[in-house]
Amino acid sequence: MRRGAALYYTIDLCPMTTYYELLEIDRTASREAVKAAFRAMAKKYHPDFHPDRNRWAHDRIQEVLRAYEVLFDDEKRAVYDRTLSRIEVRRGSAYRESLRRRGNDPAACCQLVFLDLLEGRGREGLALYERMRDSRSAFSLKAHMPYRDFLDCGFLVAEELERQHRPRAAFEQYREIYREDASRRYFRHFRAEIRLRMRNLVLELLETEGQFAYALGGFADELAGEMNRRERAFLYKKIAERYCRAGEERLARITLLAALQLHPRMGGVKKIRARLRAHRRHLPTRQG
Repeated sequence: MRRGAALYYTIDLCPMTTYYELLEIDRTASREAVKAAFRAMAKKYHPDFHPDRNRWAHDRIQEVLRAYEVLFDDEKRAVYDRTLSRIEVRRGSAYRESLRRRGNDPAACCQLVFLDLLEGRGREGLALYERMRDSRSAFSLKAHMPYRDFLDCGFLVAEELERQHRPRAAFEQYREIYREDASRRYFRHFRAEIRLRMRNLVLELLETEGQFAYALGGFADELAGEMNRRERAFLYKKIAERYCRAGEERLARITLLAALQLHPRMGGVKKIRARLRAHRRHLPTRQG
């Protein structure tokens, strides 16, 4: 996952505080009002005004900044509002208890998974999801949830797998919802964010012992066709570097050439070029 990237659905909601409350604005506030509120709150919590509570002030500034980054962006704000309304509808012990009373009913269990993930109980939600998956043959969230809930819940499952440093499982989960969403485009422009997360997971898998072939397949099957030339060149360069470290100089050379054909002025290739030149100098000369 990109460090510092705003998460899509797990939006760090405090139990009693929304982003609107953090900025002290109402939910109909304009973008200009959001900006003005952010400036006022940033000044209010500036560490210079709280020399005895510097860490506290820093944390408040970070909260205010996260709120501003979401509410000032129309698309992120729409997603936040939708997520917030879902949490508010589901919040409270009565709703959770009503689901639990239904025992092993798959639809209720799926909604419990969704509720846990929405409320930040990622480990509990993922554990329940995996118990259901392991105890039922061909289990699918899609079979037991409304379509939009299925996509949103599937995304949150993938996000929690990322948090738990399980890159292959996370990639497979993102891939499932990305494929499902191909025709309906429920995620709209956020599909680019899902692709970015899949790309970052491929990069991680390239460096993971025993996952190199899987990473290559993930790149070829899911990403290459939807990336622009520079994005594909970057991945080819990373693959070439991995080949080079593994001693596969011929494959490294071929892959690096493919990268440079896509992006001739790509940076960051001096080191691998030097290694490949050094390897060529040490090749045995032909006899006869």
